[in-house]
Amino acid sequence: MISARDGAQLACHCYFPETGSNTYGRLLFLHGGSFNSRRYANIAKACVKTGFEVVLCDLRGHGSSEGTPGTCDYVGQLEDDISDTISWFEQKQPLPLILGGHSSGSVVCLRYIVKYGQDKLSGCYFIAPAISNTLEPLRFDGPTSKRSFLMNYWRKKPSFHPAPKPTLKHIPKMNNGKFLLALALPLLRHRTVMSFPGSAKMAALEGRVLNYSFNLMASVSIPKYSKAFRQINVPIALICGELDEILHPSFLTTVAQWHLSPTLDKEVHMLAKLNHMSILSGAARVLPQWLAQRWTKPVMTQAQDEYLVGQTE
Repeated sequence: MISARDGAQLACHCYFPETGSNTYGRLLFLHGGSFNSRRYANIAKACVKTGFEVVLCDLRGHGSSEGTPGTCDYVGQLEDDISDTISWFEQKQPLPLILGGHSSGSVVCLRYIVKYGQDKLSGCYFIAPAISNTLEPLRFDGPTSKRSFLMNYWRKKPSFHPAPKPTLKHIPKMNNGKFLLALALPLLRHRTVMSFPGSAKMAALEGRVLNYSFNLMASVSIPKYSKAFRQINVPIALICGELDEILHPSFLTTVAQWHLSPTLDKEVHMLAKLNHMSILSGAARVLPQWLAQRWTKPVMTQAQDEYLVGQTE
C-alpha cells in the first residue's frame, strides 16, 4: 500500500524479475475503466520475463485501493495519485520509468503527462486508449453524434455509423441529463452519470465498479487529446486491436502521423482480430518486445570492459 497525499491507501501489485537477474526498468500500469489490476497479470508476467519490474496500480475506489467506489474527490485526483505513486517508488529504488495503461487507464496517464510533465519518465505506452469524449477517435456514432458534430463544425455530419447491437453490450452508457445537472451544480458531481455494462452480481465477484460519477468520468477523459500527445518527448508505443469497439482503426496511425513529433521514437501496433479487451493478450506479446529493444543492454563482464578500454587507447 502507498499513501496518497490525502492519506488514502493505494494498492500496488508488484512483480519482480528473478533474484540475481538484471532489472532494466520499472513499468507502471493503470487498468481500464470499471476494472482493477487482477485483469492484467498476464501482461505483468510477460514483461517481468524481459527484465522489468512491473507495478499494477488499483485506482482509488477500485480493487484493493481505498476510496469511495465510483467517484473521486475532485477532477484530476487520479493523476495526483500517479505522481504520489511514482515518488514513493523513486525513494525506494530509482529505475527508468515507463508509464502506461489500458483503455481509460491510458487516458489517466496522458493527463498525468499534461499536468506533471515527463521529467520522471523514460517512456510511455497506450493500449487501446479510450478517448471517447470527442468525436474524432470513435469507431461508431452515438445517439447524440449528429448534434455534437453540428455544434462543433457547423455543418451536418456526412455519414452516420451506429454501433451494431452486439457491440453495444461492451460500451458504457452516459446519462446526459444527470451529466448536465452535475456540470451546472457541483454538489451533484459525486452522483452517477455513466454506467458500464455488466451484471451487478458478476461485478461484485470480479471487484468491478460499474457506475462512475461526474468527477470520476471527467478524470478519465481528455478532450484536448491532440495537444496532450504533442507534448510527448519520450519513446512511445501505441497498441490497439483492429476490432476495437471504441477506437476507429485509423486513429492511432493518425495520432502518430499528425500529433507526435516526426523525430520521436514511436511505434504503432494494430493487431488483427482483437477487440478492446482481447487486445490484452496481444499487448502481452508486443509490449515486452518494445521494452527489450529500448531498455535492455547486455551487461559486460570485467574482462570485456577492459578489452574495450584497451582497444580505444
